[in-house]
Amino acid sequence: MTQLIAADMDGTLLDSQKRLSPDLFPLIRTLRARGIRFAAASGRQYHNLYATFSEIADQMLFIAENGAAVYDGTQCLFADKLPASYFVDPIQTIRSLPGVNVVLCTHDGAFIECDDDPVFVRNAHMYYEKLDVVPDLIAHLEHQPAFKLAVFEQGKAETGCWPVLRQYEGKFAVVLSGADWVDLMNPETNKGSGLHRMADYLGIPIADTMAFGDYLNDLELLREAGFACAMENGHPDLKRMADCIVPSNDENGVVRAIRAHFKL
Repeated sequence: MTQLIAADMDGTLLDSQKRLSPDLFPLIRTLRARGIRFAAASGRQYHNLYATFSEIADQMLFIAENGAAVYDGTQCLFADKLPASYFVDPIQTIRSLPGVNVVLCTHDGAFIECDDDPVFVRNAHMYYEKLDVVPDLIAHLEHQPAFKLAVFEQGKAETGCWPVLRQYEGKFAVVLSGADWVDLMNPETNKGSGLHRMADYLGIPIADTMAFGDYLNDLELLREAGFACAMENGHPDLKRMADCIVPSNDENGVVRAIRAHFKL
């Protein structure tokens, strides 16, 4: 019996205009009344997710930063970190790539050193509620432990910076998080490990979980879930391994699938 549902944000819960369905919050309240918990599972920052769900955040679970931060409301259940030295060479490589920018992610906030690219800054603010500009990210590592680099290349990440950054696989998981983003993070941390941590915290079997996703950073989430749902608009690799395909993010697919599953 499903006791925990985890759903990705961009391309899954959010439609193409970055809007949540007006039916979602009432559905989450209905699920909670039945003893079923709901988690947003995203590459987005925890502070961003909390603000997005502020009306019902106290009833929510959050798998943030692709699994590097796990929360029950405001209670932190897991916070990852990596040695500062790990990030130096990738940052230097990213600086050498034309049209590519980077966000340094810590549990106290996110940091950028380039604010003269309006497209990058706008996208960074979309995913990172707490975002500051610093003169030098490498120097900033001396002050705050980090757990992730989020690398931005507008519309070209899969064919542009991702192949270059895969040289760091092993030390990092190099994850394609969307058309514009590549994440470098702990290779043992992902949305699937976040789902396991959440299930352990709630004391439920992983088989009693359900997950929704659309992109390659959702692979582990769907692989680990008891019942895996890929969006109709999802990446072909994700759709091939899912238990079912649900309507697209522009067709309220997650809400419709949950209502059908639980006969609501």
